[in-house]
Amino acid sequence: MTVIVKDTGKLVGTVAQVFNFGGGDLLQVMVGSAENAVQTDSENQDSTPSRQHVWIPFAEDIVPDIDMETREMWITPPKGLLEVNTRPEKSKKERRAMVRDWKEKKKLQRRITAAKKVLHEMEQGHILEGLLSGDKLEKASLAEQIASIDFQLFKHAMHSVSKQVDSMSKNVLANSSSSRKNVMRIPRETLMNHGEKEKNVFSSEFSKGCEILQKSKAAIVLVTNGSDSDIVDAEFQRLLNSFSELMKVEENHISPPFVIVSPGDHVDSVRNYLIENDYFGFDTQKVWVLEEMKLPVVSLSSELGSKKILLKSPWEILQRPAGSGAIFSSLSSNKILESFNAMGIEYVQICSPSDELVLGHPLLFGAASSRSVDVGVKLRKTSDKTEDGFDLILSIDHLNKMCRDVAKARFSAHPEQHEHVELVDGQWVTVQPEGPNSHRLSTNVTSVLDSCSPDKLCVMEIVE
Repeated sequence: MTVIVKDTGKLVGTVAQVFNFGGGDLLQVMVGSAENAVQTDSENQDSTPSRQHVWIPFAEDIVPDIDMETREMWITPPKGLLEVNTRPEKSKKERRAMVRDWKEKKKLQRRITAAKKVLHEMEQGHILEGLLSGDKLEKASLAEQIASIDFQLFKHAMHSVSKQVDSMSKNVLANSSSSRKNVMRIPRETLMNHGEKEKNVFSSEFSKGCEILQKSKAAIVLVTNGSDSDIVDAEFQRLLNSFSELMKVEENHISPPFVIVSPGDHVDSVRNYLIENDYFGFDTQKVWVLEEMKLPVVSLSSELGSKKILLKSPWEILQRPAGSGAIFSSLSSNKILESFNAMGIEYVQICSPSDELVLGHPLLFGAASSRSVDVGVKLRKTSDKTEDGFDLILSIDHLNKMCRDVAKARFSAHPEQHEHVELVDGQWVTVQPEGPNSHRLSTNVTSVLDSCSPDKLCVMEIVE
């Protein structure tokens, strides 16, 4: 079939073959007239013609009109598509990479188009001004930042902080008596000493937890502290070494899927550290290292409609970590939740580094499973204070619920002081505040307790 550009009537060439490298059908179009194409193909017995060609994705938005009678295809190629892939014959690897890059650019363009619409609806169009000026790299950087914002979560966060609704999660953590019938007191020595399980009263929970691990029904999500100066520190190493030792003690245990969430500037160091230590026994095909989610910082105001996203420069959005509660959006957007469901995962440990943390402990999974709860929360009480960090066991049903509905995440607004720029009379002006001038939007993972009924909650107190 002859391929013609719909807008200009320009002849592109003739379809020679159709390929599929896993991402959909690709038309290999020989450049030039149909007569030349037939002549060249008859002279070339190879299955892949050597004449100059272009690759055109056979998608409705690119090939909207096909006339079977005239044997013509009328195409609407995105800007640069024909030029960027008009090359002599390429290897399959090069073609796959070319198509992959092109698809990523298309996805980015679609995200930016959708983001622009949302920003105008939220009266935040001022952050788009940087796209009208600056050099190519500056504008591209701003476009990527805009496209990376989770607007569903951001919109919810903005509305959530405008409602002064009390959260029950802090009360539950501070005083476990509210769920007294589902309180389980675990001696610290029992938790930390993996080899003594047969000698304590929790043998049934241990057995249940071991069964979950052996059948690959458990997963681990470790959320590191965004304020840590060195994520790959002694505590991080202790946790992973401890898990490695636990797997040696607990025979026949298969390493569970493992997700690590860290600040963006630490992602590479975490990945390198895992590689250098052979992933500490984790299955390399089931390990994800994610960058912590960030949300824009907004101006300090009690009125929702007057809160504006602040800019560090015309091409840099002022953003801060969205808190541990953003893990649910991260698991969903990175399709990790989808993988968990496909693997048949039943319980997920979501935790942060602390002195009392043990990764993948059978007792914790077994305690949640044997009591058929949606959330198991481990805490250690010292006087009237609870330990820093968090350690939760969530059923896959409750995890799915949290990931499906961002409205279940409770946000708070933290006053902060930030220098920023504003567009005044067509000029960018630097604003240097003398006091708090903005809000950081943050959510805590313990807000899962707000959506969990008391009879589906188990509190595991660690006692001396």
